[in-house]
Amino acid sequence: MKDYSELIQAVIAGVGGTDNIESCIHCATRLRFTLKDGAKFDQASLKKVKGVLGTLIGSGYYQVLIGPNVGDVYAQLAEVPALKSKLKAENPAEAVDDGKKKVGLLDRFTKMMSDVYAPYIPILATGGIASGLIGLLANLGVVDSTGLTYQTFYSIFYSLIYFFPILLAFTAGKHFKCNPYVAVTLGASIMYPGVADLLVTGEKASLLGINFTAYNFSGSFIPILLAVFCMSYFEKWLKKILPQVVQFILVPFLCLIVFVPLSILVFGPLGGLVANGINAVYGVVSASKILVGIVFGGLFSLVILLGMHWAVTPILLGIMAEQGFEPALAAGGMGNYAALGICLAVAVFAKNAGDKTTAGSAAFTNALCGITEPGLYGIILRSKWLLGTMIVSGAAAGLVLGIGGVAATNFSFSGLLAFSGWFGCVNFPMYCVGIIVSIVLGFGITAFLLKSGKVKEYD
Repeated sequence: MKDYSELIQAVIAGVGGTDNIESCIHCATRLRFTLKDGAKFDQASLKKVKGVLGTLIGSGYYQVLIGPNVGDVYAQLAEVPALKSKLKAENPAEAVDDGKKKVGLLDRFTKMMSDVYAPYIPILATGGIASGLIGLLANLGVVDSTGLTYQTFYSIFYSLIYFFPILLAFTAGKHFKCNPYVAVTLGASIMYPGVADLLVTGEKASLLGINFTAYNFSGSFIPILLAVFCMSYFEKWLKKILPQVVQFILVPFLCLIVFVPLSILVFGPLGGLVANGINAVYGVVSASKILVGIVFGGLFSLVILLGMHWAVTPILLGIMAEQGFEPALAAGGMGNYAALGICLAVAVFAKNAGDKTTAGSAAFTNALCGITEPGLYGIILRSKWLLGTMIVSGAAAGLVLGIGGVAATNFSFSGLLAFSGWFGCVNFPMYCVGIIVSIVLGFGITAFLLKSGKVKEYD
């Protein structure tokens, strides 16, 4: 493994030193710090550090963009003696965060969604690849779609979607600082076939003699998050009033016998109401597939840039789980391909050798893995013209997808490694046309801007 000690020391200095670091986790490209004093986060000096592609404050974190090698950097960061008690290299999701810092409600919500969903995104993408490949083989007649082989690989993605209440209960338990294993048991209880089969959304049911309108939890996320959130406070209260000698048995017992029925009676129907409200708003927007394509194609890369995709993606996944397809997830990737076209043009036409190298590296990472941050921070955000090019090119490609009625049928990233995940999408040929449009437009407009001198950073 490459030695990143020099980079790590510079990053530590830029965030205010080890004493200023409360915790740190990482995503696909960024180190996400929780700091005692945010005023010590020196963005100007960090941006000058070799190996740092950019900085961002948002989603409750002070973020340092490293790139695809962030996992190796984090692993070495966790070995710094003063940080060992705060960071866990083997499981960054368990990094300490005492939650005492006051942050805005939106940032807190986004941070919660990130903590709860982020661990499953790579697995969702992996499952999307598997289901896309097996779907292609079934369409070609190589595999029987009713056989065990098909169902086995198909389940890699759709089991995640179906059993999301169980999976999310575990990470939600960690985020809300209650026993995650009790939370998982709560999620498993409401997904148990003997229970789930009796919960038909919208139909009348009875529990403990109480009549209520049932809600089926499969593929949902709102009810389990509400339940675990409330259970975390109940658990803390029990630990205050119960003698320590009986807490080992009584705390999980009381949590489960109270919150399993409460989830079915209250949090399920309540979550259903919230979900119906979200679906109603989404229904208004998605009434025009063309509008969805243009908006998400043009703007979703900026949503990712701001870290707000954690608040949006779970909603889209829930809608896809309910109706079997979802157009915004497909259109949202068009901005990534537009960024690829921009970086390719800079790599070809820029005069500055350093910019050509940065753009070439960013284009390779984008094309292979669908990771856009190196290109966004290293190239595109340095010019309003290039940012506008990404938005326009992504929106144009989204228009193509909207006209073609393209929609995702599973979750997958952009890029070559995950491309098979899109084989089963609605109107795959038109999806490919959209990709071509976004790359060609991004490349062509950027080439024109460079030749005309509008983009002066690359003189």
